[in-house]
Amino acid sequence: MQTVTLDHDKVNFTYSTDWHLSAIAPGRRADDYLTAILGKLEFLSNLTHRIGGISLCGGDVCHIKSARHAANSISMLGKLLCALRMFPTGKVYGTIGNHDLGYGERMDSVPHQPIGLLIASGAYHDLSNEPVMFVNNTPHQSLMIPTVRVHVESFPFGGAETTLKRIMASRRHPDATHHVGIVHAYGAPGDRGSLFGEQTIGYDEVAESDFDYLLWGHDHSRIETVKVGNVTDIHLGSLARAALDHDQTDRPVSAAILSFSDKGVIYKEIKVPVKPLAEVFVVADRGVRKVEKSEEMKEFFTKMEETVEGVETADPAEALSLLCQDDPPLLALAKELCGM
Repeated sequence: MQTVTLDHDKVNFTYSTDWHLSAIAPGRRADDYLTAILGKLEFLSNLTHRIGGISLCGGDVCHIKSARHAANSISMLGKLLCALRMFPTGKVYGTIGNHDLGYGERMDSVPHQPIGLLIASGAYHDLSNEPVMFVNNTPHQSLMIPTVRVHVESFPFGGAETTLKRIMASRRHPDATHHVGIVHAYGAPGDRGSLFGEQTIGYDEVAESDFDYLLWGHDHSRIETVKVGNVTDIHLGSLARAALDHDQTDRPVSAAILSFSDKGVIYKEIKVPVKPLAEVFVVADRGVRKVEKSEEMKEFFTKMEETVEGVETADPAEALSLLCQDDPPLLALAKELCGM
C-alpha cells in the first residue's frame, strides 16, 4: 500500500463523481460542454488546493466508451490531462466506472481506454488497483507515527453482487484510524433493489462493513447523506449534467469535503457553480423527464431483459435499434438517455 503524507495536521479530501467529459456535447446540451466540465474541474482543483487536500473521483471520467470515438479526441484528452495535473500532488485518486471501460465492460479494456492513458501518465491513480494510506504530518509524541491515517480504497464497476462481496470482505489496514471506500455501483437506502434493470446495493447491506464512509458513484441522482450502521453513505450525484432528465438536472451540483483530524471528522458540501438549464440545454420542445417514474422506460428495460439474448450484434446502437424497432419514440428517448 502506498502512503501519501499531507503537509499539515489534517487529512482533507474533496469528492466528486461521474464527470463524463466529452469533446462532443451529449444529449440535448447546447453549450460548449467540454469547456463547462473543465471549468468544474478547475473549481474542484482550486477548492482542493484551498483546503490542502487530495481530490477523489467516483469514476466515469469520460462519457463515451469507445477510445476511438471523436468524443475522446486527442485535444480533449490533452486538456483533461492538463486539468488533472493542476490538482494537488499533480493527480486525482479514483476508481473505474462503467463508462471508463470498453463495450463489454471488461476490466482488461482499461489500458486501451482514455482512463488507461490518464493512469499511465500518473495523472489518475486507480485506487481499485492500489489503495493508499493518506496521513498527516503530526506524529504521535510517543509512537512517532502520524496521528491521522486514512485508508482509502475503491470498488470499480463490476456488478452489484460482486461489488457487495468485495465491500463486505474488505478490512481496514491495521494502522488506519479511518477507512474510506469509493464505490461505482447503484446504491440506495434500505435493502437491495433495482434501477433501470440493474441490481442496487442497499445501504442496509453494507451497514456492518468495515468502512467509516462509502462514497457512491454511477447513479447520477442525489441521495441525502445518511449514516446507516457503521457507515456514512455519501451519494452526491454526477458532476456533469449530460442528459435532460430529472435525475441529472433537478438537483444541486455539489462536491463533498471530508476533513479528518485528531478532533474527529468534518463533512460539508460545496455547491459547484453551474449555468441555468435554459443556457445549457435545448428545452423549448421538451420538459424535464422524471425518468425513474417513467413507465415506458420501465417497460423498455423489462423488454430488454427478455429479448436481449436474441440480439447477436456487438454494436450497442444497433442492438438498441433492434430492441426498440417497434417503438420509434422510445428508441429516440433511449438513445438520448444513453448519450448515443
